[in-house]
Amino acid sequence: MKVLVFGSLSGPAAEKLASAAVFTQHDRDMPLPESDIESLVSDVDAVLSEPLDGITAGIMDRCPRLRMISNRAVGFDNVDIEEASRRGILVCNTPGVLDAATADLAFALLLAASRRVCEADRYVRQGGWTGFKSDLMLGPDIFGKTMGIIGMGRIGRAFAARARAFGMKIIYTSASDRREKENSQELGARRVSLEELLVESDFISVHCPLNDATRHLIKKQELELMKPGAVLVNTARGAVIDQDALVEHLEAGRIFAAGLDVFEDEPNVPERLKTLENVVLTPHIGSACVDTRARMTSLAVDAIVDAFAGRPPAHMVNPSAWEKFNGK
Repeated sequence: MKVLVFGSLSGPAAEKLASAAVFTQHDRDMPLPESDIESLVSDVDAVLSEPLDGITAGIMDRCPRLRMISNRAVGFDNVDIEEASRRGILVCNTPGVLDAATADLAFALLLAASRRVCEADRYVRQGGWTGFKSDLMLGPDIFGKTMGIIGMGRIGRAFAARARAFGMKIIYTSASDRREKENSQELGARRVSLEELLVESDFISVHCPLNDATRHLIKKQELELMKPGAVLVNTARGAVIDQDALVEHLEAGRIFAAGLDVFEDEPNVPERLKTLENVVLTPHIGSACVDTRARMTSLAVDAIVDAFAGRPPAHMVNPSAWEKFNGK
């Protein structure tokens, strides 16, 4: 078995993969052109990919040896799942081990944006501070305010637990009502429509996956429903929010601030967004904790080793492909 690993791989995970396969690593700081990915993947059986790596139908067309994609992330919008399933290419991801880390960053962004932490830091460093002023760097209170969560999966629930600890009232939207009773009992969270959430919330945090239904879920008309003093946080996927519309609302002061870890065309961030004082920007680091990333890597490697040993991997995105995978 031959495996291509995008990004770094070391320690026990590298040793485990080396015991079952011949693998090569390819590090990159920017998304690669499709032709470059194709040349790297053309003679491998499996790919350990990351959100930066787009595995398209075209690549699958020209890489007939490819049997598996193990994505070192929870999201998998960088992979054409429909085409992979049709071809019997197994796709796995790494859920469950990065919930706390991502929820922590989301709440850090909420605090930093609302309390103007980064803006205040720049103000001090640039010599602007001359002494205490009662109206200096004022921001909204958090305790007792309404927190709106878009997407109540694992990360959304972890974020809700943090919001509850800050004494916030929690409302949320979810594509499923499966855990509605549990969310109410354990988190004091109330399920509402998206419109109601946008109108009622003082703070909004996005935790839904990116798919056809959620692409530009938050656009101009949704932003116009938000309170003028609202704070918007996104650690999910950039394209859930219409970035141009968000920039316009932030420039006009129609919402108070935003904290963004993800962007529509990563790693490109619009200059207009970079110049705004009322935005905190981080480079897609929701899961960037040492132990968390190690667990994600371990899951991604385990999936490859298990699959090629004939054992169903723990986290299959397209389990319907398992039978075809086994028959190849």
